[in-house]
Amino acid sequence: MREKEWRTCRLMINGLAHKVQYNQATIDNLFLPFLRRMGKMQQKLGRRMIILLAAPPGVGKSTLALFLERLSNTDEELVPVQALGLDGFHYPNKYLTSHSIERGGQLIPLSAIKGSPETFAVDKLIGKLTDVRKNNVRWPVYDRNIHDVLEEMITVKRPIVILEGNWLLLGEDRWLNVRSFADYSLFISAEPQDLKERLIRRKMAGGSTMEAAKKFYQKSDKLNVERCLKRSWPADETWQMLTDGDYQLKGKVMPTRMVDRDALWKKPDVQLNNSLLGGLNNRHAGQGGKTPLYDEGYVQGMEAARKAILRKLYKNGTMSSKALLDTFQITAEEFKDIIE
Repeated sequence: MREKEWRTCRLMINGLAHKVQYNQATIDNLFLPFLRRMGKMQQKLGRRMIILLAAPPGVGKSTLALFLERLSNTDEELVPVQALGLDGFHYPNKYLTSHSIERGGQLIPLSAIKGSPETFAVDKLIGKLTDVRKNNVRWPVYDRNIHDVLEEMITVKRPIVILEGNWLLLGEDRWLNVRSFADYSLFISAEPQDLKERLIRRKMAGGSTMEAAKKFYQKSDKLNVERCLKRSWPADETWQMLTDGDYQLKGKVMPTRMVDRDALWKKPDVQLNNSLLGGLNNRHAGQGGKTPLYDEGYVQGMEAARKAILRKLYKNGTMSSKALLDTFQITAEEFKDIIE
């Protein structure tokens, strides 16, 4: 496998500049196909599409959402995407310092657990999501220079919005209602140990000592990481963050070159003398049935599976129509039948 080729980009997130890097192969094989699929879905919906991007702290979801926005501007065939953040729905600092939550028999001010699900104005978020499908609403942001919310700072106006945040798929209380607004959902998983190292480094980059950063992780970030990973509902699609910060479809290694697809049959050539099928045929024949029914059903099932695989390769952007026709030696008429 060839060495990864990293591309660097500078982004402004919540008032702060960030330098991020993404693997070129991941851009080509994961990000762009994702944007193409979302564009097709939005066009079918005929209205603004809402994508919920949920992930634990430390996976780079804010920078990723903004990078996908920038990437959607690079090809006129892509539907424009707008990145939005959940952080603008934090309760204001005045509220956090004047309200508390009971944990372990003790009253804890919300300001001490800022970032946890209890510190967000969920009803306010639901109100915005109700409006955003049909209207160009104003969206709040969280400014990390003043560490507080700025109301109605961004106009939502693009056909697809990617809303990112830790708790968007949380299976608890009022957050369950947020999930219902998703036209599509994406979750990014990661190994807790990788997130621990990233979050401690991030805290130190903000001026904390190593000791203070580790204490903050134990007191706050660790709890949020575990809660997000364990309590989030399954998404329509899940990506995995790797140790080096790269991404891939969970459970699937992204190829860096065209794989040998000879293993995917061009036409089903099914041998019907295997022991399992033979046993089924014999049992059916013993009951007065006709064995060709099993033979025919088996072949039809294999053909249906083949069509499903080819349809998925096309619709998820892995292969173009021309590549499918050339690789699997199918006619234009067969291709039309497969994708319908």
